[in-house]
Amino acid sequence: MESNNQIFNEDRDNNDYLKKEVYRYLSFWPWFLSFTIILFISLFLILRYTTPRYYSEAKLEIIDKAQDSEMSLPSAMTIFNRSMVNLDNEIGVLNSFRMHKKVVNELNSNIKFFNVGLVRNSELHRSNFEQKFRFRLKINADTITTFNTYDLKLDNGQLDIFIFDKDDEMLTSHKFDNYSTYSKQNNLPFDIDFSNPENFNTNDNFKIKITPSLNTVSYFRKAVKVNEVSKDADQLIISIEHPNTMISNEYLNELMRQFDLDGIKDRQLEYERTIDFVDTRSLLLEKELEKIELKKQEFKKNNSITDIKSDASINIQLKTDYSKELFKVETQKELVSMLKEDLNTNEYELMPVNFGIEDNSVNNQIIEYNMSVSERDRILLSAGPNNIFVKNIEKKINDFEKNILLSLRNYEKSLNQNERNLKLKETEFSELYGSIPENEKILRSIEREQEVKEALFLLLLTKREEASINLAVVKPSIKIIDNSISSQNPVYPNVRVLFVFTLILSFFVPFIILYMWFKFDDKIHTRDDLLDATNSKIPIITEIPFLKNNDDKFEVVDDASRSPLAESIRMLTSNLKFVHYNDKISSRVILVTSTVKGEGKTLVSINVSSILASAGDKKIILLGGDLRNPQLHKYFDKTKEQKGLSDYIYNKNINWRDLLFNHNNLDIIFSGTIPPNPTVLLSSEKFSALIDELKKIYDYIIIDSAPCLLVSDTFEISKYIDTTLYVVRSNFTRIPLTKFIYELDKSKKLNNMSLVLNSVGNSSAYGYQYGYQYGYQYGYNYGYGYGYSEEK
Repeated sequence: MESNNQIFNEDRDNNDYLKKEVYRYLSFWPWFLSFTIILFISLFLILRYTTPRYYSEAKLEIIDKAQDSEMSLPSAMTIFNRSMVNLDNEIGVLNSFRMHKKVVNELNSNIKFFNVGLVRNSELHRSNFEQKFRFRLKINADTITTFNTYDLKLDNGQLDIFIFDKDDEMLTSHKFDNYSTYSKQNNLPFDIDFSNPENFNTNDNFKIKITPSLNTVSYFRKAVKVNEVSKDADQLIISIEHPNTMISNEYLNELMRQFDLDGIKDRQLEYERTIDFVDTRSLLLEKELEKIELKKQEFKKNNSITDIKSDASINIQLKTDYSKELFKVETQKELVSMLKEDLNTNEYELMPVNFGIEDNSVNNQIIEYNMSVSERDRILLSAGPNNIFVKNIEKKINDFEKNILLSLRNYEKSLNQNERNLKLKETEFSELYGSIPENEKILRSIEREQEVKEALFLLLLTKREEASINLAVVKPSIKIIDNSISSQNPVYPNVRVLFVFTLILSFFVPFIILYMWFKFDDKIHTRDDLLDATNSKIPIITEIPFLKNNDDKFEVVDDASRSPLAESIRMLTSNLKFVHYNDKISSRVILVTSTVKGEGKTLVSINVSSILASAGDKKIILLGGDLRNPQLHKYFDKTKEQKGLSDYIYNKNINWRDLLFNHNNLDIIFSGTIPPNPTVLLSSEKFSALIDELKKIYDYIIIDSAPCLLVSDTFEISKYIDTTLYVVRSNFTRIPLTKFIYELDKSKKLNNMSLVLNSVGNSSAYGYQYGYQYGYQYGYNYGYGYGYSEEK
């Protein structure tokens, strides 16, 4: 049962502590409200004067050339529908300086137009600017190498143009009539005409900023982001954040267009190489055919030959078949010879494909060779010639070249062997033609040579036409999934995020400040703090409110006073009736003291005495027992030189009655001249005799004594007292000092101790105030200023 009660009490204490902490923070609601208002005003200013940025993005798909090329053969990758696209290379091209430079030059992006505002400038798209004003660039934007800003001001029918450098230093200015630069010769890089005032407000100002294209390219390279949609897709997302959505959308769309043109150009290079190869070889074959025709014509003319018939149809047919085979072999050898010659002079250039070689191995190797060359050219767009990937692909190309040469040699050996066999067969049949005239043999030889050259010439012309058609109808390199689209709301500043962040900040910043303040605060503030610090052993007889007005601090209250101070003193005097004392004595001696200077013991002693005296039914005397730093005289417009207790004890010729000062039925003996030995005086027999004499006359003897911590004066007179009022000041007395109060009570050095908590409500940190606020700055060094050096 006892354990359950203990748990219940602990829970109740925890709840009380939580409520206390909540009220403690809630008492600072003006702080929270003020900080919230300041933050939201700042947020409004940020949103009002910060240039917003909008997010724009476009999506495209890279077309896999291996999937649609007419020259490619099925492979393991294509059979299983796996992409051959290297997205890292494509991203490298899109991010390349060369690609962005094309876009900047195409759009003249290094020329920017601004509408000048009071706080910030708004960038305009060129089309919006030119809808109102006629603008013409007189130079090539790509040739600009300096930063210049042109401020355009319209004033009283004239156009003023001020030119500034990149450091905002004015270089020169120009003035034009009729809002136009066309009317006057000038060295400006542009002409502009503001001749239609209905399109704009003449109080508006505009700005044109021209920067080097290289700097603009660098800006857009950093601003544009290219990312993969997913690992398994061939799609890319291109995005940018920019203040003007028209500018960002135009830039992304143009970037995709230039990228597509660049990919198309790569595909066209292969066909252009084939056309160049055919053009070169066809010229040579044309000359050789012309020589053969002349040779045939001369032979027939010299031998008077018009027509020759075959003598034996079977033999002729067989001979013709072998001749055809021999012709085919010789044609292949000629093509092999041409290809070998081209391969020996070729250095990382595309080779003609599918132009007559009947060896599939050679054709496939040429296709792979061309793909490697194209891949090398693409990598070189974003990497240098010494790049590791370039070196690896060049090694791969060299290996392909060696393999092609080896395959051609093997194929040529096979053709030579076949040719020898065919010639042997032809020789066998030639013996059967012994009766055929020699002229027929010679003519046949000439015609065969002619047929070979003609067939080869026609083959090359056919391949040239095929390459020309492919060049004209080459497929695009990308598929645009989405053109550039911009967000409706700005991504910066993000209003929702800033609002939530500001709301959170408006709570947490004051909370953290208050938490740190409370954490390091070691002052007594409330009744509970004092009870906890003194282990709840010493009763608190009353609480005196904080006095905001300095004049109130020296107020002497009476029975007619209705101030908070007077009410609290009345409560104190009422509670004195319940403080234990000896009923047999006719007079009560009340000691008012504190731990250190400044806690309000004099204020309490004076006003308690005044309230008791104003009742009129008892005789009260207030004795100034603080001989080191007296303060009683300040409440009655007296000086420190006012004679009092020290003078009476020290001087035998002074009667204490002569030292009395009466104020509203209250007799007062001031502290008197500050002596060098206060402790000796207070421990003297004369002081003891004075107390005994006063007890016979007065109902209450109230002693305003010195603080207890640093001097022992109070302890010298503690043996005469019945009740001790120990004053503690809120927001001034440190909690570690309360240990001294606890030890005094435990050791019974002061009789019948009761606590008075002064200046309650001084700190709003605990939400405990009487409508007063008071700021008190203090240090941790408690000096008392005793001795003869005290200010007189």
